[in-house]
Amino acid sequence: MNHSQQRIQKAIRLIPVQIGLLALFFCVYHIFLFYIMRETSVNLGAVRFRQHIVPLYAEPSFDLSWWILPAIFVCAGFLYLCHRYLLSDASERHLIGIAFVCFLAIHISVAQIDGYREYEEDGEQKRILTLLEPYTRTSLEYYGDVPRVDELGIRRFLKEYSEPELFDTLSGHTRTHPPGGVLFLWHVSGLFGYNLVSASLVSILFTALTVIPIYRLGVHLYGEKVGRYALLLFLVTPNFVMFTGTSMDGPFSVFPILSIYLFYKARERETIPDQKWHEFRPYSLLTGLSLALGMFMTYSTVVVGVFLCVVALLERKQFRQYLKVLLFAASGFIGFYLLLFILTGFRPIEALWAAIKKDEAGMGTGYESIARYFHLSFANLFAFLIGVGFPITLVWLREILSTLKQWKRDSVSSEQASDSARLPWIFRHEKLDTFIVGFLITLLFFTFSTLFTMEVERIWIFMVPFFVIPVAKHLTPRPISDFYWVMGILVAQLIISEVLLYTYW
Repeated sequence: MNHSQQRIQKAIRLIPVQIGLLALFFCVYHIFLFYIMRETSVNLGAVRFRQHIVPLYAEPSFDLSWWILPAIFVCAGFLYLCHRYLLSDASERHLIGIAFVCFLAIHISVAQIDGYREYEEDGEQKRILTLLEPYTRTSLEYYGDVPRVDELGIRRFLKEYSEPELFDTLSGHTRTHPPGGVLFLWHVSGLFGYNLVSASLVSILFTALTVIPIYRLGVHLYGEKVGRYALLLFLVTPNFVMFTGTSMDGPFSVFPILSIYLFYKARERETIPDQKWHEFRPYSLLTGLSLALGMFMTYSTVVVGVFLCVVALLERKQFRQYLKVLLFAASGFIGFYLLLFILTGFRPIEALWAAIKKDEAGMGTGYESIARYFHLSFANLFAFLIGVGFPITLVWLREILSTLKQWKRDSVSSEQASDSARLPWIFRHEKLDTFIVGFLITLLFFTFSTLFTMEVERIWIFMVPFFVIPVAKHLTPRPISDFYWVMGILVAQLIISEVLLYTYW
């Protein structure tokens, strides 16, 4: 047996077994949480133990028909394309172009696995493609408020947005989010008409733009091969695929992901020698503007803002450079909302407060009791890890452990330096992988913050780059068979999840 065959057999033993054990852990947790919710009446927001596959906000629903064939064909074709062309031969331009097309094909075909859904309109039962079905719930979705923007105009809609006379008449999700989602669909309806097809397809097209910053961020941080791996993993990440085609959280993810890339580009420019404080910093300002646009669509963008601050604190040797980036980004962020207030009278703080109160009225605060606090926190974390996929979660955890071990070894070796020996080991070493560790700290903070009350497998999809890039970094030096195992199991989980679960979106 040659060396290549031995490596393949080793990968076969490790990857599937470890993924199976991780899946078993989540199954045991599901049973445990189901029992706790049933016996102690712990309330986890919208998730109900009698109705949902806890901790997921999803109902069991076996939908197997001929509609599964296009999804299988598209996903199999994508894997074959990865093997034959995308992993090695494709130029950057071709890679991004093909990834864009694959994004559309995978998302649409997977969303259509469920075939048709029935809904009621004007007292009449109708059937509609599952790709379009979520937007028919006009009492809950942003799509239902587009006519209100037509009726009032953008300026009046934004000015009166947080006032009870308008706010209390809007759809459920519009009242727990900023007005950006409604205005996005309003612009789509102005260009392509107010209909479900244009709303859904343009949402997917707009979200497909994320392939560019994800690839470029991976290249910028770790090199071209990691960027390529990360992009291909991203295209079959289960929660991003399942929710982008049928949820506005897809378009919501574009600006937060773009902000991360712009931040690292801004950081790179700060290394230019003798750059003065007053000099123009376009990438820093664009970072702030992108964050502002992201916050205008979803308050969850705050996660990215906190991550940027955590990275600046971890890299204390370059804190001055990071401070410049963050200050100029803050000026772009504040400038956007100041200009919006001057032009329309929109009051973001009042809108945020109204959204918080609306969410708490339906979901609770998260800290009603110690038991609810901890169950809600861990359920949020595990729901999201299940959503990004068992293979990605497994390899991400392995990369986290590897990074922390290397970091600690390096920091221990530098303890002799008098200025760093007094600090905790986590802050000592200069060559930190702060992208990985900074996100881990940010994720744990928001996991236990009570700011999110379940449904995070959908709400947090903009965090997917923080998983696929470290996973790609871990896989690139390993045998290519590891990458194929991860991709193959991701596709299997994606299709099986769509067949067995009804996720509302």
